[in-house]
Amino acid sequence: MIRIAGTQIEKRPADVRVSRFDLTKSGRTASGRMTMEIIRAGIRRVDVVWRHMPDEVLKIMLDVLAANKPFFELRYPDAGGEQHMTCYVGDITTSLWHTVGGVRYWEEVGLAFIEQ
Repeated sequence: MIRIAGTQIEKRPADVRVSRFDLTKSGRTASGRMTMEIIRAGIRRVDVVWRHMPDEVLKIMLDVLAANKPFFELRYPDAGGEQHMTCYVGDITTSLWHTVGGVRYWEEVGLAFIEQ
């Protein structure tokens, strides 16, 4: 399950993708040779997708994100068990599906969480 700033998201994600990368500072010398300095290694990005999310759950999630800008704690599943990181939210994507019994559902909701 996903926990954003201490709030448990009741809807189970359809997909959780964890990426790791290094922050670098790079450039070229006058001779054209590439130089690179690793500023920080092992930064994580967690992309989470939910499918058929009720509007009420999406609203709660967006309210939690808005109230905890710019940085908050994310708890997410990863190799070895649950992990946590201080992060910010990048892209938030939503695609409307339809309304069932007066409840609006979102076909797909995706969030990109990027480590501070």
